[in-house]
Amino acid sequence: MTCKQVLFTGSRPPTTEQMARLRAVAIESVHYPVIETRPVSFTLPKGIDWLIVTSPNGVHRIADALPELAATRIAVVGRKTADALAKYGRTADFCPSTFTGDALVAELGPHLSNGDHIVFARGNRSRKAPVDQLRKLNRYTIEDIITYETVTRRLPEALVRTATYIGLQSPSAVEAIAPLFPQTTFIVIGTITEQAAKAAGLQPIHVAREFTVDGMIDRIIEEESA
Repeated sequence: MTCKQVLFTGSRPPTTEQMARLRAVAIESVHYPVIETRPVSFTLPKGIDWLIVTSPNGVHRIADALPELAATRIAVVGRKTADALAKYGRTADFCPSTFTGDALVAELGPHLSNGDHIVFARGNRSRKAPVDQLRKLNRYTIEDIITYETVTRRLPEALVRTATYIGLQSPSAVEAIAPLFPQTTFIVIGTITEQAAKAAGLQPIHVAREFTVDGMIDRIIEEESA
C-alpha cells in the first residue's frame, strides 16, 4: 500500500499512464478539481483578423463559431489549447514557444499588421495583461471577450492534510489552498502559478520544467530520487 499522495487540483484527472508512473515510485494520485467553469453568453464580432484563445475551455466555447472563422487566424497559448482546437478540425496558426500570455504577445508581434482586428476570447480570471500590452501599442483594434467564468471550489481540509505533494495547476488553485496552510511540498505547473504561490507564502515550491501534468510528475519523481 502506498504511503504518499499527490493531490492534483486541475480540471482533468491524471491519465492511467500518469497514475502508473506515480505508482512506480509508491505515490498515489488523488484528483480534486478546485475550479468549475460556467459558460457566459457572448457574441464574436465580424471581421476578426486574429482570435487569441488562452485555454482549452476557451476553445470549447468558440467551437460553434469555427465554421464562420475560416478567414480568421487563431493563436493559442499552450499545447493543450492547440490540441483542443485540433479536435475540432482546426490547426492553430500560432503558438508561442513558452506557454504564457507574455510570450504570446512578444512572439506574435512580428505576425501582426497595423490595423489588425484582434479578439481575445478568455475566462474571467485569465490574465488581462496581454490584452493591455497589445492595446497600449495603439496599432490594432483590440476586443476582450469573456466566454466563461471560473468559480473556486472549497477543498476538503482532510484531503489537503494527507497530501505529500500538492499539484498547483492555476492561480485559482493557490487561492483555494493557501487559507488551509498545508505543510506539504507544492509542485507548480508554470511561472504564473509560481508567482501566485510565492505571493501567498506557500513553500517549498518546485516548478515543473515542462508546463504540463507530465512535467509535474517528472518533478515529483526527481524529488523522490533526491
